[in-house]
Amino acid sequence: MKNISIKIVSLLFAAGLIIGCEKNVDIDIDEIETMLVMNGLLSADSAVDIYITRTRHILDNMDINVLTGVKVRIYDESGNSDSLVYGSGQLYHSNNIHTGEGKTYRITAEMEGMESVEASCTIPYKVPLKKVDTSGIVDEWGNRQISFEIIFDDPPGEDNYYMFSIGSDKVTQYIEYFYELDTLYVDIEKDTVVIGYRRDSIVNIYGVNENIWFSSEDLAVDQWDYQSGRIVFSDKLFDGKTYSLNGSFDTYFLYDASDSVTIYMNLHTINYDYYKYLDTRQDHYYAKDDLFAVPVVVHNNIENGLGILGGMSVATDSFKMAPMRYDYWYYGYEK
Repeated sequence: MKNISIKIVSLLFAAGLIIGCEKNVDIDIDEIETMLVMNGLLSADSAVDIYITRTRHILDNMDINVLTGVKVRIYDESGNSDSLVYGSGQLYHSNNIHTGEGKTYRITAEMEGMESVEASCTIPYKVPLKKVDTSGIVDEWGNRQISFEIIFDDPPGEDNYYMFSIGSDKVTQYIEYFYELDTLYVDIEKDTVVIGYRRDSIVNIYGVNENIWFSSEDLAVDQWDYQSGRIVFSDKLFDGKTYSLNGSFDTYFLYDASDSVTIYMNLHTINYDYYKYLDTRQDHYYAKDDLFAVPVVVHNNIENGLGILGGMSVATDSFKMAPMRYDYWYYGYEK
């Protein structure tokens, strides 16, 4: 017993020495040169909008600022080109190049003191919606839902990539307030500092067409883009076939509608780069706060820089829904 006690004490002493040792190690980390970041999505028959910022050091916690002094140009496959002008929405904008399905475009960006960047993309042909079916259902809690089915013919013999979303013409009003510090005191019992704000004035009132969040357990779904309420998938399970995509959504957004609401079912045909970007970006969101996850590199197609230039065409069908009135709309009790 005595020998065992001595061994245990020795082990504890050795462990204490290990834990108590501390050494500062200086590591030289190469400074990565700042690069331009260019993001844009080219849609058929739409204006061109490009968002440009720059990369930051990993320890830089300042807000991301848009670069305003960048020379941005767009070129089409016919030799036409146009300069993009910085303006509304912190975007570089052009309305002089006609974007069309099946056409390829190249965009360049130059700024003094930084390496120039460029990217190219081809806008895919849209895939028409062959049929849209809807029906009303009630879930287990008594909430009213709309079940939907969209049917389309996938072009055969090629890799096709899709994104599906549901929108509406219902405008939701948002109000931005200016808040001013009103009170500051110490709660002695809780040992905390309590700060009170008062709403001083309205800065801005703006309306946004409401996107509709939906659910789908379809096997073809590769990724949910939770930030925008849309799904991303490819035709790897149904190449060249007629495909039916199913899902459902709640009707709670109709509780304060003043009139009938138009619902838009949008099948976006997207190019590979944009599909891969959305797929890896969502994986990055899943992994970034997980200490045990493998880091995810978000897909990039900008030469000499970072970002994404995607291409997209949209096929849309629509139907109308009447407004609903609820005493407790989240439980589905109608007035």
